[in-house]
Amino acid sequence: MKNTIIILLFAGCLLSASARQNEGFPVAGAPDTISLGYGIGVDRDRSAWTQAGVGREVLDNAPQIDAAKALYGRIAGLNVYQGVGTTADNIASLSIHGQAPLVLVDGFPRDLKNLTVQEIESVVVLKDAAAVALYGVRGANGVVMVSTRRGTPGKLKVGVGYQYGVSTQFRAPEFADAFTYARSLNEALTNDGLSLRYNAHELNAFRSGKYPSYYPNVDWWNEVYNTTASNHRLNLTFDGGSRKFRYYTAVDYMHDRGFFRSNENESRYKTDPTDVRLNIRANIDVDITRSTRMRLNVMGKIAETNRANYGDIYNILYNTPSAAFPIRYDDDGLYGGTSIYGANNPVALLMDSGNYRQTIGMLLGDLSLRQNLDALTPGLSAEVSVAFDNVGSMFDQATKTYRYKDAQASVSTDGTLITHPAVYGKDSEVVGHSQSFYSLYMRSDLQAKIGYDRCWSRHHVQAALIYDQQAYTANGRNNSVRRQSALATVGYTFDNRYTVNIVGNYSGSAYLPEGDAFHFYPAVNAAWVLSEEPFLRNAKQLDLLKLSASYGISGWDGNLSHELWRQSFGNTNAHGYYFSNNVAAYSGLAEGNLAAEGLVPEESRRVTVGLDLRSFGNRFTASVEGFFERRSHILISSGATVSGIIGIGVGLQPAGEHEYRGFDASIAWNDRRKDFSYGVYANASYLDSEVIADGQEYQPYDYLYHRGNRVGQSYGLEVVGIFQSQMEINESPVQTFSTVRPGDFKYRDQNGDNRIDDLDMVRMHGSSVPRFYFGFGFHVGYKGIELSADFQGMTGRTVNLLNCPLYKPLIGNGNISQTLLDHEIPWSAERASEATMPRLTTLSNANNYRNNSYWYRDGSFIKLRNLTVAYTLPKRILRFADMKIYLQGTNLFSLDNLKTVDPEQLGAAYPSVRSYWAGVKFNF
Repeated sequence: MKNTIIILLFAGCLLSASARQNEGFPVAGAPDTISLGYGIGVDRDRSAWTQAGVGREVLDNAPQIDAAKALYGRIAGLNVYQGVGTTADNIASLSIHGQAPLVLVDGFPRDLKNLTVQEIESVVVLKDAAAVALYGVRGANGVVMVSTRRGTPGKLKVGVGYQYGVSTQFRAPEFADAFTYARSLNEALTNDGLSLRYNAHELNAFRSGKYPSYYPNVDWWNEVYNTTASNHRLNLTFDGGSRKFRYYTAVDYMHDRGFFRSNENESRYKTDPTDVRLNIRANIDVDITRSTRMRLNVMGKIAETNRANYGDIYNILYNTPSAAFPIRYDDDGLYGGTSIYGANNPVALLMDSGNYRQTIGMLLGDLSLRQNLDALTPGLSAEVSVAFDNVGSMFDQATKTYRYKDAQASVSTDGTLITHPAVYGKDSEVVGHSQSFYSLYMRSDLQAKIGYDRCWSRHHVQAALIYDQQAYTANGRNNSVRRQSALATVGYTFDNRYTVNIVGNYSGSAYLPEGDAFHFYPAVNAAWVLSEEPFLRNAKQLDLLKLSASYGISGWDGNLSHELWRQSFGNTNAHGYYFSNNVAAYSGLAEGNLAAEGLVPEESRRVTVGLDLRSFGNRFTASVEGFFERRSHILISSGATVSGIIGIGVGLQPAGEHEYRGFDASIAWNDRRKDFSYGVYANASYLDSEVIADGQEYQPYDYLYHRGNRVGQSYGLEVVGIFQSQMEINESPVQTFSTVRPGDFKYRDQNGDNRIDDLDMVRMHGSSVPRFYFGFGFHVGYKGIELSADFQGMTGRTVNLLNCPLYKPLIGNGNISQTLLDHEIPWSAERASEATMPRLTTLSNANNYRNNSYWYRDGSFIKLRNLTVAYTLPKRILRFADMKIYLQGTNLFSLDNLKTVDPEQLGAAYPSVRSYWAGVKFNF
């Protein structure tokens, strides 16, 4: 019996090895395989490498062009932050435990924003210490492995899809009408002890609309933005081939029109706010011989964005009151403007300033060749991979100027309208044109590997020696970087139960000085598959129970820049002298900032412990991974370590240190009963952090030190009320930031010195980095009908309302919003008992508008990221293809504490959006 078991195990290992050899390259996202990059594929269930990820079932359900948005709340440990702006700019960002990860596409560093979901097979996050150590000086922040789709043998399979999307504005601000603005401005001027801007007749003119050109009421937001935006997507996929030649091709076309209005009457240039993209991908796998495999991936992209030449229209929109000036004057048709706001008429900027068009061309390619060397010894192989990316963009710009008029209107005490019109600017007779390159970069990568993968009896050995060389070249000084790595990994598995892997990476970065550019990053991990033990092997409902652990060191040079290690010299603080025939001034050179001493990459020392469970016929899955990480050599200001008495500046020094600890957990249940299927999932991540060293100088009070607090901790003054009278101000500690008046914030004197200053800043609220982030959802299906929903949220995150322009009303000739007035009550003598915020003011008011406990708010939220209803008609009914029809909504609602603004887009003047999609997909 024992010999029979050994023979079966040996045969199983041979079959497994044969399967891997026939594949040629590891297939990420396959049920039993994890791709670690570098052509390393390992058994998902038996290995000690831990990962979390999603496959086509998630990616195929994402309607957005930005593939990162398909990952909202779907992978434990990976947080996805919503982007800001139009589709061209609204790119979601990724974070693993508060850090921006390395993103690899088919094993090479690339940007996820350049891919569409039709190209992607799977997205996998590598977090354990040994996995990130594989990437040496790039791995400390975690690694996101993106694998593109491969062709499958068989007849040609064609997919065609089209969808149409409509976006609406989510929590768009409503600005105060002209009368409300004018009345509020007068109140603010009174609070400041200044003269009123508008008299009673002028206020009445705003209220009645008697003089619309001179006392206008313009809703600038709705004059600039449409209520809806639209999106068209068309995609084609081709999949097929033979056993020796397989291909996958995807074509994706998108045409997006944003919210901005456009000038339909101008023929010399177009101001349509459009984002047009064409993505084409071709992936080819070729079995050249029985032992030689080739993989070729090519992706091309052309994108063009167009907009009006409107400059900083976002801030202009927020700061231009409805009462400032009309769009155009009725008598002569000239645009409105004033000496205060200049030519910054939002509508004029949008319609008559020209256009700006940017074109991006991109070609990404990589080629891998793998040779099986079983002829030398079973399990031996060699592989070489090269990648080359070329990305360039150029712009062409049409410029035009226009005249505008300042009526300088006033209404006298007897009600007479008085104007002193002045016209500025010039109407361009000829539209100016300019064009140039906007950016250009090239990226190349060379990887070479000798691999060994062999099973015998109850033993499995897997090893690799790898060389990796990268070059990134961009236009501009000090924008390029080079990296080199030589690494080795060896793993051993005994009886499918016990696994250990050792990694060593000798990795260098061109950011570092010669002679000290390379550092060594070792790691080890281990796993114990309890479900393979004799005492659990016959457990009926247990499919997998695995414990894993890892420890390792990895680096991150993403915080570095060139020449930090050099002593700088420049004209600053240098003296000059007048000489030569023209008596010109010439400056000398002086010492600049001191060089960074002992410059090294950020270093991460990480421990992880994980548990994976599958049961009930793989219907139930659960995993949890705890981690502890200490990051050192973080670049910080060195005011604490170098005295200013030396007389020159001190640059950044690699002396910061942080600690992170927490866990990632996920749970899911999926089942099918005949025609009915359903599933639920949830995942969550908890992150705690602590500042160990941050270079902070000596502080006279312990509460001023940041050590021991969370990374990203909020600090400010503690608001204890609002001053109600000058007598209260006189009897309180002196507030030193600006002149204090009734209606201003009153702060707590933390140190008892009878002064309110920076020495009274204390820790408050939480951190800008969420402590807890999560996702959950469900899907149900009956025959061809499907319903699914996905939610994402985060808690323990603090936001600052001072980052939202709505909360600095009227400052510096600014605007005031009805949104703020509907939710807040500014202090005034009449509203003192019910006030929820300080008085209105036209001055900068450093006392009120600084970090304090009032402006910090809880930024937690739960959002419905995706809701889908679909129906699939099978091919047996339509005869020619399967057809799937779907309706989908994204970002449909948010449960949060702010109510007035999107908690993810406090400072954005471009609307946050919710979108509705309708589409159809055919599979021929």
